[in-house]
Amino acid sequence: MRTRLFWSMAVVAIATLLVGGITGAILIGNSVEADRSDEFLRQADVTGQLIEAQLGEDAFGPPNRGNLVALLEASRLIGGHDYVEAGFRAPNGLVFVGDSSPLIEALPEEITKSRATYEVEVDGESVLALVRTFDQSRRGSSLVVAIGTTQALVPWGDFAQRLLLGLGVGLVLAALLATWLARSTGRRLDGLAVAAGAIAGGDLAARAPLSGSDEITEVAGAFNDMAGQLESGRQRESDFLMSIGHDLRTPLTTIRGYAEALADGELDTVDLPRVAASLEIQSSRLARLVEDIMLLSRLEAREFSLRPEPVDLAAHLKEAAGVYSSQADEDRVRLELDIDPVGTVQVDPDRIGQILNNLIENALRYTPQGGTVGVHLQRHDDTISLSVSDTGPGIDPEDLPRVFDRLYVAQRYRPIRPEGSGLGLNIVKELVDSMGAQVGVTSELGKGTTVFVELAGD
Repeated sequence: MRTRLFWSMAVVAIATLLVGGITGAILIGNSVEADRSDEFLRQADVTGQLIEAQLGEDAFGPPNRGNLVALLEASRLIGGHDYVEAGFRAPNGLVFVGDSSPLIEALPEEITKSRATYEVEVDGESVLALVRTFDQSRRGSSLVVAIGTTQALVPWGDFAQRLLLGLGVGLVLAALLATWLARSTGRRLDGLAVAAGAIAGGDLAARAPLSGSDEITEVAGAFNDMAGQLESGRQRESDFLMSIGHDLRTPLTTIRGYAEALADGELDTVDLPRVAASLEIQSSRLARLVEDIMLLSRLEAREFSLRPEPVDLAAHLKEAAGVYSSQADEDRVRLELDIDPVGTVQVDPDRIGQILNNLIENALRYTPQGGTVGVHLQRHDDTISLSVSDTGPGIDPEDLPRVFDRLYVAQRYRPIRPEGSGLGLNIVKELVDSMGAQVGVTSELGKGTTVFVELAGD
């Protein structure tokens, strides 16, 4: 892995260096060339202005030729140019300032721009000519000043040699840096790979080493978080299976014992109604447990669908809660409905009914005789609050964060009310989450518990 990482980093570094270096060299060279070209044209401007000053108001003639030739020669020497020439283009032809002007003669006959650059050949040698044209309308002509050089404005040969030298040094440094980064990063990724392999082999306690504060550390931290969640999930699954095994064993033991007694003829006729009732209770408990497990499995796998529709929520919940009146009477618990009309709400009636059923059954299970279970529905601005309260023993504050965990409440408070699958509140949480709503719980020891669901009020 380190070899692949090294070559990947090296290729990226070298490609970046080459592209950046060559692009930068071209841009710098073009900029230098443009600056030198502008400088030559500026010198041509100055030379042309000096020639015009020498001419004054007089027409061009032989008396001024010597001064102008000396001016051009001085300009050539000061500027270090190969050619500095001037001439006048008139309707009757071209008049040169000096005895000859090979550079101007090599230029095109028609020069339409006031500033122009040409590649021409003078005496078999390539010359770069930078030309400045001045209008001399009062004399009926135009002044042409040309500066020529046989050297390139940018010495690309020397420039390329220095560029290659710099790129070579840069490549060596890039290779060294890539080697160091590959080894450093590779060591850290090796630790992550070892931890991943250990987890794949079943060791969920394995963790990746954390060092530094870069992206690899963030990835390792996220990996460790994932591993921790997997380990916690595995532990929860183990606890769940153990608890389910206990819950299944109890009714199965009862059913099996009575079945063996019936088969052996050990039961009297007078005991049959009691045995039948016990078998019905235990089989119903088993059926409810299996039903809750299957429902929870579908919820967690998202293998169910929501079918929201406009529902008169108050009327729907009153009808759903009213079903538990007879059970509340049997348990000698008062069932109070405090349901305000909240209008029509877009909600899945079956799912909201399941939520209310589980909350009422859970409240009835933990409310002692003479207690009260209340069902409340109110609108608060843009939300609707559904809550179910009881006057049971309450829940320890330390247990509140885990109330909606599978079997947690059933295991912690089994001595109070042993009936039930222990999955009701977990099912409520999954249903509420799937609806995009919020669920919470408040409780006070010795006074009771309230579970509330906050729905969108649109």
